[in-house]
Amino acid sequence: MVISGRDNPKIKRLAKLLSSRKARNEEGCFVIEGMRGCVDVAASYLKDGSIEIIGAFYVPESLDAFSDVLDTQSILALPEKLRFEITREIAEKISDAETSQGIFIAAKRLDRELTADQLKARGRYIVLDGLQDPGNLGTVLRTSDAVGVDGIVLTGHCVDLYNPKVVRSAVGSFPRVNIYVEDDFETVTKLFAEKDIRTAAAVISGGTDILDYDFSEGCAVVIGNEGRGLPEEHIALCTDKVSISMKGSINSLNAAAAATIFLWEMTRGKH
Repeated sequence: MVISGRDNPKIKRLAKLLSSRKARNEEGCFVIEGMRGCVDVAASYLKDGSIEIIGAFYVPESLDAFSDVLDTQSILALPEKLRFEITREIAEKISDAETSQGIFIAAKRLDRELTADQLKARGRYIVLDGLQDPGNLGTVLRTSDAVGVDGIVLTGHCVDLYNPKVVRSAVGSFPRVNIYVEDDFETVTKLFAEKDIRTAAAVISGGTDILDYDFSEGCAVVIGNEGRGLPEEHIALCTDKVSISMKGSINSLNAAAAATIFLWEMTRGKH
């Protein structure tokens, strides 16, 4: 049976989770929209159950349209009780994207509480302090997945982790990255100190050059807000300061670009 009415309870819930941060927080759920992200998430569910899927909603023709470039069979391999066919009209009405690809997966949120027990000795972490741009956060999540960092910590009241733009930018990386949320920055630095993991504030100038910094014993690099950078009081709480040397005519990088450079440097000798 194809769901064609927007008043259907499942569709109303899906639309609310897409549009409302309050609803996402209350239900502890979020929505992945887009074919690649949904295929990746379905594959993670089938492989090891690393994400708890509530329901997959899709336009049947959309699966056929992408079958040449993606393994859309992973969607059809989900348990029948989790699969719901919807019309193109419904997909377009509830979509957060300009043009819907006709697929959505509702799932349980994946972030964890940050505790010393959760942290890995000599681990490599990226700490995002007050990031507000959804695209930047999504890019850091995807890059972290690519390089195999041990975890991402969101602090300083970052943009909503489950904002649809963040989820789309992350393109299915959520189940493969350890994500922690702790709004109090001082608590974050204390927990890393308990595990003897240094915290390195990424600063424009005055820090150890990134090429000279030793990441081999583990580190948590802290990236600040896109416009303001890191507050001085937060820099003071970190054990180190690290800078990316600039040779061009600019003196700073986009937050996601800076995070990508740090992620590469801290993990390239890890394996």
